[in-house]
Amino acid sequence: MCFSATASFTSAALLIPAGIYCTNKAMSLNKPYWAIGLLPLLFGLQQALEGLVWLALESPDPRSIRLSALGFMAFSHLFWLFWIPFASYMLEPRGLKKTVFLALAALGGLYGASMYLPLLTHADWLTVTQIQHSISYEAALIYDDYVPRVVVHALYAVIVLAALLLSSDRHIRIFGIIIAFSVAVATVFFGYAFISVWCYFAAVLSLYILFMIFKIARAQTAGTV
Repeated sequence: MCFSATASFTSAALLIPAGIYCTNKAMSLNKPYWAIGLLPLLFGLQQALEGLVWLALESPDPRSIRLSALGFMAFSHLFWLFWIPFASYMLEPRGLKKTVFLALAALGGLYGASMYLPLLTHADWLTVTQIQHSISYEAALIYDDYVPRVVVHALYAVIVLAALLLSSDRHIRIFGIIIAFSVAVATVFFGYAFISVWCYFAAVLSLYILFMIFKIARAQTAGTV
């Protein structure tokens, strides 16, 4: 499988309008689906940023590479850790799960900030390279001397996947299963550039949200929800 600026910009061109449609449609539903409906749009913006990373790597311009990479990683290392649990929290009815998802959103935001914010002030902590038609983002972390990277990755996966797989909404659980599968594939076959490849897979798979919102809206129109 080959990834490139063309692949990133093409996926962005598909996802951004799909995300706009999902968000507009979600606003009319009787549950706050807008937070999950934004995912295709947000993934589209992230893919557009990675397209800029590809172009910067071709220059090569160290400043452009760093700025575009930091834009991409604002999503991968910070935003998704907060937003995905928050989206599940918004959909969850009152109860223990809703509290858990809010806690996961808070934990994810803090965890993401601990990974991302130091990169803004330590230029030498981030290395961006092209490996086997993919982009590798190598970032130093403040707890590298104390915590193995496998634990770092595992905690990231738990925060994101638990918020989806434990949801009371069947559609969100299905989306969680799809995302879990993408994590497994990216880990096994693209470990050398996991962040870039998984985000690309997740971006494309977020089109499931388009199907989900359309199906829910149609069911509501028919009076079956």
